[in-house]
Amino acid sequence: MVLNALHVRHFRNLAESELSWSPGFNVIWGNNAQGKTNLLEAIYLLGHLKSFRNARGGDFIEHQSEQAYVGGQVELGKVTHRIELALGKQGRTPSLNGKKVSKLSEFLGYLRPILFTPEEMGLVKGYPSGRRALLDRAIVQQDPGYLDRFQSFSRVLKQRNNLLKQDVSAQELEPWTRSLAEAGSRIQRDRVLFLQAFMPYLHQAYQQFAEDDERPDIRYPVTLQESGQMVEQLYEQLKKLSVREKQLRQTLAGPQRDDPQFLIADRDLKTFGSQGQQRSFLLAFKAAQVIGLEKQLGEPPVLLLDDLTSELDQRREQGFFNFLLNRRGQVFLTTTRPQILGNREPSEVKYFEVNRGAITTD
Repeated sequence: MVLNALHVRHFRNLAESELSWSPGFNVIWGNNAQGKTNLLEAIYLLGHLKSFRNARGGDFIEHQSEQAYVGGQVELGKVTHRIELALGKQGRTPSLNGKKVSKLSEFLGYLRPILFTPEEMGLVKGYPSGRRALLDRAIVQQDPGYLDRFQSFSRVLKQRNNLLKQDVSAQELEPWTRSLAEAGSRIQRDRVLFLQAFMPYLHQAYQQFAEDDERPDIRYPVTLQESGQMVEQLYEQLKKLSVREKQLRQTLAGPQRDDPQFLIADRDLKTFGSQGQQRSFLLAFKAAQVIGLEKQLGEPPVLLLDDLTSELDQRREQGFFNFLLNRRGQVFLTTTRPQILGNREPSEVKYFEVNRGAITTD
């Protein structure tokens, strides 16, 4: 999987640019607040249809413009595809090979970028929503259809919460309780099945960044059962919580409340983990995603590293770069230090300077 070219227009502070990339390392360098992360965000949008900054609508559009555009040429399995996003203040319009797509999941899968940002370091010790989001993004990359299932669940959850706020009768709420149990248990099942396949990759990757022979783990608070059993289990939880839900006027059970637990040596990283362990865990999580996607696709995915070195010590930084060099995949790296990769062969690295939104190739 390689992003051969990128075209941006009226996107944040970036000057209109058509860029050709190296299939290896692409170093995007410059001072802070010049637009380096905006460039990564444009690539990320083509793979995820949403920003890693929780931005939306008009946030993407250059001042005094009505619409932004991001387009890319992606090579996947020796076949080239054109993926494009028109970004308006009211939404986005994705196109694939010149045709608008009717379902968002049809657009996903052609570019599957894995992102590392300094902000993600806080997910390990932060709120459960951050850990759920980290997990959900990883699942969508391996199974784009998960997005449709998650959106279906979200619509049911929103409607049920609206009914709880209206203080409807138990009889009126019942069909939505059943629907939420069905849609929610499907999301829980997807998450558990993903973790079963993912954990061997996490164990393999963690050994490259850990300081000793520790074992990482992710525990999900729901056990895998037959689909029907999982539906009934969530349904019964909701029924037991009905009085409290009526008081608080919100749904109190389901995948939107689950808290995946990140552990090292059977100790919760949120409570007991050192800063080094947290960094090693997140690096290993990203590396495990690379390994898993490479096995699934037969080629490495694209990796986006936003100011990686600001959060890593030299040993972990070097270990991660060695991992990437061994996998021979495409990497986009933002930094204030263009010499970050040392003396690499010109064929391995391409350099781009960003200065006040203008992008030049060194």
